[in-house]
Amino acid sequence: MLLTQMLLVLATAAQDCPVDQPRAWSTGSRECRRGRCGVEFESRSPAFDRLVDGASHEFLVQGEADALGAHEGAVFLERGAAGDEAPCLIFTTKPQIRDDARWVARIKRLVVGGPEKGRIDTLFESENLVNGATLGRDGRLYFCFQGGQDGEEEYLPSGIYSVDPHNASDVRIVTDAWNDGSDGFDPLYYSSPNDVVVKRDGTVWFTDPSYAHAHGLTPRPSLGEWVWRFDGKNASTVVADGFSRPNGLVFSPDERTLYVTDTGYARGGGPSVDKAAPRSVYAFDVRKGRYLANRRLIYVADRGIPDGIKVDARGRIYTGCEDGVHVLSRDGVLLGKIKLPGTDPAANLAFGRGPWRSTLYILDESSVTAVTLRTRGAPVGRERKPTKPARGDDK
Repeated sequence: MLLTQMLLVLATAAQDCPVDQPRAWSTGSRECRRGRCGVEFESRSPAFDRLVDGASHEFLVQGEADALGAHEGAVFLERGAAGDEAPCLIFTTKPQIRDDARWVARIKRLVVGGPEKGRIDTLFESENLVNGATLGRDGRLYFCFQGGQDGEEEYLPSGIYSVDPHNASDVRIVTDAWNDGSDGFDPLYYSSPNDVVVKRDGTVWFTDPSYAHAHGLTPRPSLGEWVWRFDGKNASTVVADGFSRPNGLVFSPDERTLYVTDTGYARGGGPSVDKAAPRSVYAFDVRKGRYLANRRLIYVADRGIPDGIKVDARGRIYTGCEDGVHVLSRDGVLLGKIKLPGTDPAANLAFGRGPWRSTLYILDESSVTAVTLRTRGAPVGRERKPTKPARGDDK
């Protein structure tokens, strides 16, 4: 499909939103499962004891996983989005089957403050299946699109796209191919980008596992299980290989270290897990702002996979696993766990709220939980105020 058609698909979907979704969820306390009725803190260190001293939690919203779909993305916006200035959390759903039997993924907004706290609506849905997201230094949201099929059964190009949080119809291509074939050879498209971060210098780093193909949603990939760096202009470079399924990634607060999770344990399609495959967190030194060196294994999760990954201002690592959020030192020592009462794994997370960003928002498919900790979240991107319409434009 031509790129202009691709943007038209996204922009057209966005024009119909925000759309209030059926209230298939609720706020308040959660059902007791796994012997727990609320969030529990399992300490392995004095550092974790200090982190959770005086901690509080709130179940912002809960529902069936297929209806709520709190899966990936997890971007906090203090100034709101799409015409609503209330603080909110942006997240994306797993691929879901629409009434017309087509696969779509949705980008949703959860209001986390003010009189409408707990309200959820959809910014847009797309047949190009969206996954991870982050906030850039330019104030735009950067999304991983995994590919998919349009109404004419044509494959849609995977890649990284940016969206104006205050105008969901403003969708721009960041990068959608390593080589588009203009040199006369076969094009080399990304497999299914999964997670993305934007460095302070404006470069875009992302993981590209083959999960979408494993689930039968996209063609066989032509590239490997790699980590990429896009220079912000026109060139993409492979910065790390040797993964089974590269998944979450995050820089340390000083951007001298890059952490990448490998989740080959959950291969996607076929058998649910491969117990001998990686469920690991790796650390890399960042050299000259663009090269990775000194790859080292720093953590292996004992429950499920380390999916989403974030850091706080002190460099501690937070990663979503089957039994909740595992909190690690910067060297990968398990400090403790933030355990959730549901049966779904903690898929992704984000820090936000207020000048200290001390609230950790945790997505576990069927709920969003806010846990306030004694820390500061590392800043992500830079929000900008919505552009006010010129005088007379609203007439």
